[in-house]
Amino acid sequence: MKLEGDQTLLRIFLKNTDKVSWWSNAQDALLKLAMGRELEGATSLEGICGLVGGEPVESGRWAIVEHRPVILEFLDSPQAVGGFLNDVIAVSPRTLATLERVHVLAYRKREKDAAWVAPHLQAPDRSDPAAYLPSPEEFPVMRTTVEGQLLRVFIDDTDKFQGQPLYRAVLERARDLGLSNAVVLRAPKGFGTHQRLHTDQFPDYVAELPLLIEVVGTPDEIGRLLPFLDEAVPEGLITIEGVKMLRPTEAAG
Repeated sequence: MKLEGDQTLLRIFLKNTDKVSWWSNAQDALLKLAMGRELEGATSLEGICGLVGGEPVESGRWAIVEHRPVILEFLDSPQAVGGFLNDVIAVSPRTLATLERVHVLAYRKREKDAAWVAPHLQAPDRSDPAAYLPSPEEFPVMRTTVEGQLLRVFIDDTDKFQGQPLYRAVLERARDLGLSNAVVLRAPKGFGTHQRLHTDQFPDYVAELPLLIEVVGTPDEIGRLLPFLDEAVPEGLITIEGVKMLRPTEAAG
């Protein structure tokens, strides 16, 4: 059966090496806490390289420990996500978090599961445009949010700019311009402008795999990066969407 409604999407930017204690990393701790709160869904995405808190994150050729940027995504009602934000700040007070409203289509085989999901898709008594946000009165940490944008750049891993991989050029320019959070994700399959399917299914012949570069910042910060993308991206697709940002410096205050 199909259920439909709006939810809050919370995205958290971490490094895979971020620790809560010597035996527990932040990623696992947050996933366990989300399960304990019975959030409706969670996904972990690992990038190949990126910027986290302005720090380059990438494994060197001879690195013993793999260093990867991580995006954790959580879905649920505004109230549920707002409560979980308290856990996020406790586990990783310096992390960047973004919030946005998403329209969800949920499919469930059993009536019991559908009945459990239905309340998570509603925002009772929240009819204003910010209905997807947790309430600052209920969750004071929300008072520190600022308007932000999520920029996504869809390119191929063979794209170059001035002799270096384009994704590296974008990360370097983003860092030079003062942007602090960006992640490069590699997809195993996809197609783009020329309607050719690229895949890593045949390891002896891998070319032009899709890459997704995600950059988060204020509208002014993203605006400073756009002229470079106009110059550097030969073919590709760029999307920009509005988000609420919970900045690490403010969250940690």
